[in-house]
Amino acid sequence: MAIQAVTIKELAHHNERVMFVSVEKPTGFQFQPGQFVRLGIGLVDHPQTEGDCLMRPYSIASHPSEDKLSFYIARVIDGALTPKLFELKVGDTVYVDDTAYGLMLPDRLERGGTLICFASGTGLSAFLSVIKDNPWKRFDNVVVVHCARCADDITLTEAFNEAVKRQNREVNFRFIAATTREPDPSKCGEITRRIPEAIAQGEYEKMGFTLTPQWVRAMICGNPGFVDGVKKALKDRGFTAPRGEKLGTYVAENFW
Repeated sequence: MAIQAVTIKELAHHNERVMFVSVEKPTGFQFQPGQFVRLGIGLVDHPQTEGDCLMRPYSIASHPSEDKLSFYIARVIDGALTPKLFELKVGDTVYVDDTAYGLMLPDRLERGGTLICFASGTGLSAFLSVIKDNPWKRFDNVVVVHCARCADDITLTEAFNEAVKRQNREVNFRFIAATTREPDPSKCGEITRRIPEAIAQGEYEKMGFTLTPQWVRAMICGNPGFVDGVKKALKDRGFTAPRGEKLGTYVAENFW
């Protein structure tokens, strides 16, 4: 494993809590949609080793064909890294691993049915990469569910819609916002409770989905509590994870 110095190419602060940043992609860097890589800053001038950097794993939002690596990042108020990342600007140098990781891959799911991507917070990042890679070649329809505390933290909806439009798949796609603490009733999402509770209480059936492994495949990415809760809710309905060469009906990312 080695670290690579890269330059920030684009940076947008969506609000004081979340930002979207793109860095140049190192020569020869390869990844699959759904994977993550560690990103960080140097702790010394001209860092040479992993110990010279402060790094954390982030899902990649860009497509493998793009000449950049993009990330959707949330500020952790008392965090060691993200407050420093939020101070950076275009042209600054950051560091990434030379290798991508993760097994939250669409190819590990059984073919057909509706793919539902469950994300909390900036766990949404990986699914933008998945959407850009034509998941309809494997699934009939695709749904993205983004769960955040308030509506102002659901900021990538248009990016998803643009990626879908470029592939002429508008009729096979749906973006569902889920807000758990939005004080303004006019800004609440279609779902207003935690995703595991919404699954258990039949909210998806009310929206027209048959949430069973016969008809649905699921991907899950977010904070550990969210991932564990959604996994349990799906397992209670008969969903299974892949095992070895055997494909599953759900996959999840647990790099936190």
